[in-house]
Amino acid sequence: MRNSIRREGAPSDEPSAASVNIGGAAALISFFVIISRITGFLRTWAMAFALGSTMLASSYQVANNLPEMLYEMVIGGMLVTAFLPVYVSVKERLGEKGGNDYASNLLSITFVVLGIVALVCTFLAPQLIYTQSFLNDQSTMGDAIFFFRFFSMQILFYGLSSIVSGLLNASRDYLWSSAAPIFNNVIVTTTFVLYAFFAQSDPEAAKLIIAIGNPLGIFVQMAIQIPALRRNGIRIRPHIDLKDPALIETLSIGVPATIVMVMGLAIVSVKNAASYNAFDNGPSIIAYARLWYTLPYSFLTVPITTAMFTEIAEMFSHDDLEGFKRGIVSGTSQIIFFMVPFAMYLAVFAAPLVTLYHIGAFSSENILQISSYLAFLALALPLYGVSTYLQKAFSALRRMGVYAAIMAASAVASIAFTLLFGSSALIADPIMRMAAIALAETVQYVVIDIACFVYLKSTMGSIGIRSMLGATARSLVFGALGSAAALGVMSVLESTVAPLDGSIPHALVVIAAGGIVALAVTFGGALALKVPESAMLSGLINRLLCRIGLARP
Repeated sequence: MRNSIRREGAPSDEPSAASVNIGGAAALISFFVIISRITGFLRTWAMAFALGSTMLASSYQVANNLPEMLYEMVIGGMLVTAFLPVYVSVKERLGEKGGNDYASNLLSITFVVLGIVALVCTFLAPQLIYTQSFLNDQSTMGDAIFFFRFFSMQILFYGLSSIVSGLLNASRDYLWSSAAPIFNNVIVTTTFVLYAFFAQSDPEAAKLIIAIGNPLGIFVQMAIQIPALRRNGIRIRPHIDLKDPALIETLSIGVPATIVMVMGLAIVSVKNAASYNAFDNGPSIIAYARLWYTLPYSFLTVPITTAMFTEIAEMFSHDDLEGFKRGIVSGTSQIIFFMVPFAMYLAVFAAPLVTLYHIGAFSSENILQISSYLAFLALALPLYGVSTYLQKAFSALRRMGVYAAIMAASAVASIAFTLLFGSSALIADPIMRMAAIALAETVQYVVIDIACFVYLKSTMGSIGIRSMLGATARSLVFGALGSAAALGVMSVLESTVAPLDGSIPHALVVIAAGGIVALAVTFGGALALKVPESAMLSGLINRLLCRIGLARP
């Protein structure tokens, strides 16, 4: 079973016995993700106030994104993709002690490897920043290099945090791994406020505050999860054994995952360079837009994929192929059910959402630049959500080599699209060049999703594609109805009490009123008509009503 995928019948449409538990885990994760995103918005608001969408903001974004990209390229893809299924397998075969030994070994190796990488990055900062700005004048990259020399330590903390979170998730303890980013956001928000306070009197000291605050936030995000390990019976000790057979299994999954991350790094690098070519603040346009783009993904898709990854990895380790296929269908359908409408909402509400950043150094021109980019980027949201789940599925199947090949093909398509249509040679308008960069993301995920499902069907037989297409059609209908209703509300408000004139209060009124109507029409309609994908949402609502005494279990 582990070396070949058996064909069996089509997956049943009946919900699995674990669906209620998965829904509960997803609800817990969603709650903390929402809190994290609220604090994340405060962090972004503080950044917009302190830095705006300026060259300094772009320097910060490039320096802040690069450590995560390097971590993923060196070992992050391996840890995120390979650790959980291998840990579950080792623990099943060798018991709790064997699982602890494997985790201790991998954590110790990660500490040494990423510690060395972080140190080397501080010396190679100019060269590494060049990879993100090769189409721009390097004499303007001084701030990015300065920030990156400090931010490189985040590479180590990302790795340690990933393993600790994976251990807790494997134990189905999602509390602290979901709550930890909140503390990071609070720390970084504080540094932006302090920057704004000192920027005029001592700009160098102000930049130093930001440079220290970022890695401190990631460190706290990692450290605050550690006490929960012991409560789950997980004992970690310094221990390195390069002959551990589990490392070979980890590498067999992880090396292709690293290739996937390298492809992702190449895509991001080309996008950053192309965006610099369109606007001096191009990378900050991308960064601000992605904060809204990833919001629905974070609190609706991540909880589903996080909880389902543990389940499908365990199903595969137990040779439960039918359960695995049901997991693919139900997880994908649920992601589509949420992400298709929210993609439409992002396009509809792009301008008022970005207006919420309109404070301090953030200008009206920035609103137009970022909202235009966000509206085009939104098209990729459902495809992006499904692709992240499929990557976890291929990891559980031990087929990351296939996924890496698919990712390579998608990277070629995305980079070619970016260079062809995101360059000034073909498109003169910089706004439209940025739109082309955004659409390259849709190209990337179309290639990934189609190729993945073609492979799964060819190796596993029927996997319920018709069911997923049905979920897509229903989501398009309900999403369109909700978006149309929201546009009607927005039109009335803009012509009366809340014109979109750069006012944050007006933007809040439009988002609140239009958003409530959109959600009520889309998901209220789905619940009323009892569409299959609304069952999880219905269960969560019933559970909430029971807890507050308004319904019976």
